[in-house]
Amino acid sequence: MIYSLWEEMKQAWRALMSNKVRSALTMLGVIIGIFSVITLVTIGEGAKAYVTEQIQSLGAGYDSFVMVAGKDHSVPPTPKFVYADIAYMELKVPEIRDIVGLNPGGGEVTYGKKTIKPSLVGGVTANYLDLMGGKVIEGRFFTAAEVDSRKKVMVIGPTIAKEFFGTGLAVGEKIKLRGDSYQIIGVMEARGSVGPMDLDKRVVVPITISQNMLGTDKIMRFNIFPKDISKITEVQEKVRQVMMRRIRSDDFSFMTQQGILSIVNNILAALTGFVSGIAAISLLVGGIGIMNIMLVAVNERIREIGVRKAIGAKKRDIVLQFMVEAMMISLLGGIIGIIVGIFGAFLIIWFIKGSFVVAWWAVIMATVVSASVGIFFGVYPAFRAAELDPVVALRYE
Repeated sequence: MIYSLWEEMKQAWRALMSNKVRSALTMLGVIIGIFSVITLVTIGEGAKAYVTEQIQSLGAGYDSFVMVAGKDHSVPPTPKFVYADIAYMELKVPEIRDIVGLNPGGGEVTYGKKTIKPSLVGGVTANYLDLMGGKVIEGRFFTAAEVDSRKKVMVIGPTIAKEFFGTGLAVGEKIKLRGDSYQIIGVMEARGSVGPMDLDKRVVVPITISQNMLGTDKIMRFNIFPKDISKITEVQEKVRQVMMRRIRSDDFSFMTQQGILSIVNNILAALTGFVSGIAAISLLVGGIGIMNIMLVAVNERIREIGVRKAIGAKKRDIVLQFMVEAMMISLLGGIIGIIVGIFGAFLIIWFIKGSFVVAWWAVIMATVVSASVGIFFGVYPAFRAAELDPVVALRYE
């Protein structure tokens, strides 16, 4: 059986090589289909890896969850949290290890005649860098005492320090934010960008004075770190109950990094699947092309089929001959499509400076699908060839 299959493969290869242009054009539909699927899936996997890296680079990861003001994220939230809620939650929920408060805001900072618009102006608690990631390379971060006493101090990103002071010392200088003067006490390390946000161009101040930015003394969000990460759901529920009693409202919601990643990955998977489905139409077109060419091949080789049957070839031998030929066309097209698809995805990912991740499951699937296309669309021509009457075939001109 193995010898017979090997002989059929050699004969199929000779048949393909006897008409290279036609064979190449027949493969084209399969090549385009497999190329499209592999490219899109690889880019999708790279996008997932990139988004994961970007979210993780924000600092708070799988060991915390976020409590944010507002239940309906389609409308601007009305925060009800205050700074004292941090101590209250830590008292009422002893399973909490630490809490970071964060108020995102905006505005421009001015030094002399120069004005810069930071990527983020945030009011934060004193433990912000320790828990969310990063460190100070010049000066220091503000203390809990400075937060409690509402000191007008500021820590800036390295880009702002360079644009304002060049190679000079930024610590000790004063810059203005929304008309108020703040003393710079530290410069944060360079961390690059997370999506569109340049972390090196941010400004942070004590959360207790963020009223100047937001026009309210309320706090937008807390990052809550449980002592035992395995009990994150339990701690989250306890925090929910405690805060509902404290603010007499359930107008807040929770997010976890896992949840954010799950949402993003589901969206990317849906888009990849949708576009890959469209690309799969090329496989159908390629399969129909294979069927048409194999029918032509049957007509061209009627006398050959008649001779083979006359000297003892059985129907299964004729079926195997044309099935192997159809599968070889499709499989070769699939292999070429995979190689070109991976190379194309690599170029795209390299150009956009993303993460290159080869989805091996997609490569295996593409190989199986391309072989299956050949088998499926080669069945009819193969059986048509096998059903030919040898007498009629031998008389065929």
